[in-house]
Amino acid sequence: MGTEMIDLLVVSVPVLDLQYPPSSPAIIKACAQAAGFSARTLDLNIELLQLAGTQNEFYQVQYNFENVDTEVHQTSDPITAFFNGSHALIRQWVDHSVALIKAHDPRWLGISVFSYKSHKAVLLLCVELRRHLPDLKIVLGGRGASAYFLGPEHTRFVNKIKSFLGPYPWKNFSETLLHYKLTDKIIQGDGEQAIVDLLNGDQSNLLTGNIRDINLEKLPFVDFDDYDLSAYDYVNEPIIPITGSKGCVRKCTFCDIPVLWPKFKFRSGTHIAEEMIHLYQRHGVKKFYMSDSLVNGSGVAFADFITTLSAHNTQHPGAEIKWVGQYITKSRTTAQDDRYYDMLKASGGEGLTIGVESGSDAVRKHMKKQFTTEDIDWELHQFDQRGIVCVLLFFSSYPTETWEDFLLTVQMFMRYQKYCASGTVYKITLGVPYKHHAQTPLWNMQEEIGLITRKNDGIMWHLTTNPDLTFFERCRRRLILQEVATALRLPMSRNTPELNEIIDSLRLHQQELKDFFPNWKTIQVHEDRHKLLGDSAILMPPEIQQLVHDHVKMNPELADKILNKHSSINDDIQFDSEQYQTLKKMLLEIK
Repeated sequence: MGTEMIDLLVVSVPVLDLQYPPSSPAIIKACAQAAGFSARTLDLNIELLQLAGTQNEFYQVQYNFENVDTEVHQTSDPITAFFNGSHALIRQWVDHSVALIKAHDPRWLGISVFSYKSHKAVLLLCVELRRHLPDLKIVLGGRGASAYFLGPEHTRFVNKIKSFLGPYPWKNFSETLLHYKLTDKIIQGDGEQAIVDLLNGDQSNLLTGNIRDINLEKLPFVDFDDYDLSAYDYVNEPIIPITGSKGCVRKCTFCDIPVLWPKFKFRSGTHIAEEMIHLYQRHGVKKFYMSDSLVNGSGVAFADFITTLSAHNTQHPGAEIKWVGQYITKSRTTAQDDRYYDMLKASGGEGLTIGVESGSDAVRKHMKKQFTTEDIDWELHQFDQRGIVCVLLFFSSYPTETWEDFLLTVQMFMRYQKYCASGTVYKITLGVPYKHHAQTPLWNMQEEIGLITRKNDGIMWHLTTNPDLTFFERCRRRLILQEVATALRLPMSRNTPELNEIIDSLRLHQQELKDFFPNWKTIQVHEDRHKLLGDSAILMPPEIQQLVHDHVKMNPELADKILNKHSSINDDIQFDSEQYQTLKKMLLEIK
């Protein structure tokens, strides 16, 4: 760190995944430097981990950064005002962060707002920076900058904001901070060129980056030189994130990616492979996380990518590249032949994350996922033959999901247990029940399909043709899926934060939910007839219990194989959770 002022310091803040370094600041730094400006990066999320001392303590304080506490405290201390626990550690973190920023002496501080889960950290940091470094110029950017305060629960946080900062402008997060003069500028959209315009003196309060104007192949390679790459909690080996495309070729009804990036832009597979090889040579890291919405959106570019990496891996034994990323299952074609899957394996592809979402073709068709259960069954068979590892994402209670649709997901879990046992399916996520977000395709068609919603609230919705799917029923289905997965010993990931999110929604909105769903039904429990979970009261109805019991009885070896595979893996894989018991208890106590 030099003594002269630098043009730009870009920081990332809690709450972020610890499994790899954040890429957005590293990309912005590289773009600024390529334009002739001095720039550095700093990961304040890792600083929090190091101050916490242990991962357990980190995850406890992380919850206080994410959750929505509604009690208003009349105080001049932003930590007391906005956080309901871990005050001493949070104070230590923000004081340490301000000191680090001051030591770098930047002309501009760029704060990367990854998602709404970073809002409280950004708010606190900006308040303290205005107190201690009033002349510092601050710019906010990132996907989370354009979301409402704390996402779906933002209305519950408004009174705390009003009490501490004054009248609330009812704008998105970055515009709200601009209203309170806690930031000087906002970058909306893609920041690669916008940050250069800012540093060149653009006077606009709101700078807009448009992906249409960016040639991805002319951008500099991402710059991770400022990061301590040994500080991250990698799963099995170090991994670095890079981006090969922006946007998506699909327009899934529940997703806002097409709104953020209306045009799908990608670079050639050769160019992506060249960046991987460059980063391997610079940092010695052989594994890469593709942060793209999907890696195989362009069939031509993806074929080029796996061909180039396959050749590299063949020609450089001991220096083989591996990669993970978001992958879409497509309708089966003649192009997906043995050569395609052999090349995919040889390219180092593993941990491919696939949004299966549901076991129902009818639900996925409404989602516009554009593949069938037969397609994903066939692709998993191909993966299994070659040892290509994948991660499957699910979520229950899409608005059109009937009980029969839900049962198809249960049956899919049983059918895929063998792939968890073989290691082809590394882990699954159960997600949170569908939350309704503005500007998605489903949002735009809600009147047409009879989806009744309450403004600015992601959980207050119901489909007139599917009235049984109340919020309480959605919670029940999510817990039944967890019971099924636990009985099958399916390796589940992210259970704790997912269940915490549901618990918070139920805790904060219980009476409103009862009013919004006047015909809600009391949740029923059932005896665990076959001791699938060893619990005398479970939510799994007898007919599902029987299905799971019969499957387990016919395949007794699969559960042990799964447990053995995951006994020593450093990951957030769990087979049960205290939060499951908490949410179940809350549901059963609602009268």
